[in-house]
Amino acid sequence: MKAIMRMIGFALLLSACQIGGLPIPPTSTALPTPSQQAPTATVTPTPMALQRPFAVVLVQPNDQLNVRAGPGPDQPILATLPSNASGLLLTGREQTVQGARWVEVRLPDGRIGWVNAMFLTQEVSPQAFCADPQGAALLDRLESAIRERNGQALAALISPIHGLRIHVNRLSDPVLIRPDQAVTLFTDETPIHWGVHPASAMEIVGPFRQAVLPDLLDVIDRPHERQCGLLVPPVTYQPAWPEAYRAFNFYSLHRPGTPGNELDWRTWVVGVAYVDGRPYVAVLMQFFWEP
Repeated sequence: MKAIMRMIGFALLLSACQIGGLPIPPTSTALPTPSQQAPTATVTPTPMALQRPFAVVLVQPNDQLNVRAGPGPDQPILATLPSNASGLLLTGREQTVQGARWVEVRLPDGRIGWVNAMFLTQEVSPQAFCADPQGAALLDRLESAIRERNGQALAALISPIHGLRIHVNRLSDPVLIRPDQAVTLFTDETPIHWGVHPASAMEIVGPFRQAVLPDLLDVIDRPHERQCGLLVPPVTYQPAWPEAYRAFNFYSLHRPGTPGNELDWRTWVVGVAYVDGRPYVAVLMQFFWEP
């Protein structure tokens, strides 16, 4: 029952992302790195991936995604896309600019432009997602990596394009974990600002193993349910999947309350991004009873 703090180095992330006039959900980078730039990847789309439509992700509903005439945040804006845009197709051209991966896309009106790849995800319908055996296998590997405190295994499960955003409660801003950071996540003692507890308003600062891991283990080390595309039932509030993550499908890992104390339930929601047809973990968001 920990929380997350506001982003560190938001200005650098915004300059790399260059989405419209309003900010994306604030994201703090968990561990010290040479750059606050969003995670990048060397993934080259396969011919099959180029045939799949893409949707906009990580953009707030009152914001928009800038499509530029060339790769990079300094290129002229060619068009803008709403936060719920979908049906975008890649041309296969891509380029890394200032450490960020940019891809060329074909817009619904036929024009060609460039966007930061972090703000796109392959479209997968909820029905297809829940029927995909890769999803259940991903959760198996995720739970195993957490139980075993295996950072290398966890890193292999994190989206190489989007990274992993951890919310330790529904109101907190995300902390961004890149795959290379995840390798030492279970052993790194660097204090991380996770925000404030929704009930006590006390700020939580500490390493992942101290601030987040116990709450994860409280679910996966105890009998729990997996629900595809469903959040926990409302208790004192209505759980909701953030609009900025709309294009990410998800599973819920729900531990019901204990007999006689039903309010001590806990749920971790696992947001999934597809990269080149393969699912990766992109979001971990915790829900629990709040007085």
